[in-house]
Amino acid sequence: MTRSETMPGTLRSVSLVAAAVMFFLVRALPEGSNQECAANDAAGGSACPPEVDEVGLLQRAREKGPPLGVTLSGGSCTGGNGDPYAGGYKPCCEGLQKCLGDWHDTSTWSYLCLSSCGHEPGPPPQPPVGEGLSTCPKPVSLKSRSSIWNVAVSSHSCQSSDGIRGDAGYACADSSGAVDWTSIYVDMESVGNKVGCFVWETDQCQYPMKSVKQIDFDVEWEGCDNLWMAPLWTFSSPWSPNTNRQGLSGEVDFVEECAVPSVNTNLGCYDAGQGSGCVDSQHWGRGSSSNGPQHMTMALDSEGNLEVQLCTMDKTSCRTVASYSRYLDIVYPTTDGRNNVYKFMSDVFNDHGADGGWKGCRAVRNDKTTCKYAVTNIKIESNDHIPIFP
Repeated sequence: MTRSETMPGTLRSVSLVAAAVMFFLVRALPEGSNQECAANDAAGGSACPPEVDEVGLLQRAREKGPPLGVTLSGGSCTGGNGDPYAGGYKPCCEGLQKCLGDWHDTSTWSYLCLSSCGHEPGPPPQPPVGEGLSTCPKPVSLKSRSSIWNVAVSSHSCQSSDGIRGDAGYACADSSGAVDWTSIYVDMESVGNKVGCFVWETDQCQYPMKSVKQIDFDVEWEGCDNLWMAPLWTFSSPWSPNTNRQGLSGEVDFVEECAVPSVNTNLGCYDAGQGSGCVDSQHWGRGSSSNGPQHMTMALDSEGNLEVQLCTMDKTSCRTVASYSRYLDIVYPTTDGRNNVYKFMSDVFNDHGADGGWKGCRAVRNDKTTCKYAVTNIKIESNDHIPIFP
């Protein structure tokens, strides 16, 4: 994920609104936060949705990012999915073509360096044929302004000549057709070429961790053996700039197949230097199957202690799978007066490693994977009752 590690680890409870993410704003906007919602609200704009039952929804209209992301560029050439005219012209690196397209769906055309100009954006991918998972019975196109998810623009842990891909990603609708726009469903059977870096993020829907009391979501997967996949994780940028240590970065990998084939909750305890104050990587699952849908909860108490629990869907049985004492007092995004914002990520890394994470997670390229996973019903409970998106 956004890491440079050499060991494993990526990363008002309100019942009124189901299948929507709920964010609540701190009284002062944190350094580095996305102020688009506040600015548009003051100007009478509509970038953010209206309040629903006193709950600010993360699901909101926003501009979509480019369909493909930027990979590493050399000093004299532009890498895969990079703009050769950004910051002065640099030709595409060897093996790449300069391709013209409406990459942002804005009727404004520009160039990207691609392995083939057959990658120009076209219609949204059609929902996969066949059944989804029990928590995602009807996959629908993720390419909607209502979705909280967009295809990421880069990855520090996966490198591919095709850049960042999003063609295996969908949103989930229930049996009645109602769409959960907080959801993400990834179906590797839906794509012919399964080798690549598949990465999604909630870039314009970010939140300050100091304002969080609890994060909840449901997760399910099948057929993800021998694959570095992470259905849901969260981090803040800049990522551990002083120490380059995951355990101090604030990254929380809720569900991650790392080290392959074990599924864990990873906090980077291996280099956090907190001893028994940081516990993770409990090998609570396997990549082959989640054995049905599971519910996960991350809680932060008034002392800043973090705990992640794995529960049955009815929440009658839960067990702690990771914990970090005094988390808010230790990690970079929330110390020394900072309250930097976090965003959610979801990915399948299935090409080449770009940092130590590939080796640390024992990742392999799996060109026959049939992995499917779904993350649904993401919710955030605030500790101050102030909505982040009015």
